[in-house]
Amino acid sequence: MEDFESFKVSRMKMDPSSRQMTDHQWKQSYAANLSARERVGAGSGSDGKVNKRQKSKSTNSSDLKSLLRASQQLGAVSDLSNLRRFVRQQSAYSDLRLIVDILAWVSIAVFILIAVFSMFFYTSAAGAIISLLWAGIQIIGVVVARLLMHVLVDIPDIALHQSLQKSTAQPVAS
Repeated sequence: MEDFESFKVSRMKMDPSSRQMTDHQWKQSYAANLSARERVGAGSGSDGKVNKRQKSKSTNSSDLKSLLRASQQLGAVSDLSNLRRFVRQQSAYSDLRLIVDILAWVSIAVFILIAVFSMFFYTSAAGAIISLLWAGIQIIGVVVARLLMHVLVDIPDIALHQSLQKSTAQPVAS
């Protein structure tokens, strides 16, 4: 954590126009920097904590409740993405996931080439637009299929991870 003077010096190096700031503006800037560092340092694991600025701005209890709900939802999404990242790092199916990715990119490239090639044979604008729309639908289908394949590949890994978590949480009776 840097003190006020080192913050001021580093800020002047980055932004020469900050030399014109008043003492009050410097204090506000330093306080904003500290609160931003605190928020970033706390991360999404704050589990429903609301920062000081949000507390002072929200006068309704419904605003506070909605802020708490939103931060809890963000925490849940973050937990799910952390679980997915952790499971994929220790996955036994990383080669299968790589094959799915390669096949998806190759098929997307093929659909784009087919669309470009078919554009040469259509003389009407309507035919060309329909060809492009059909290629777009096919590409969307490939992306959705790729995502579904990743989900299917992740199911055994997540089940294994959860069973390992349950087995370590329960002490073994001897």
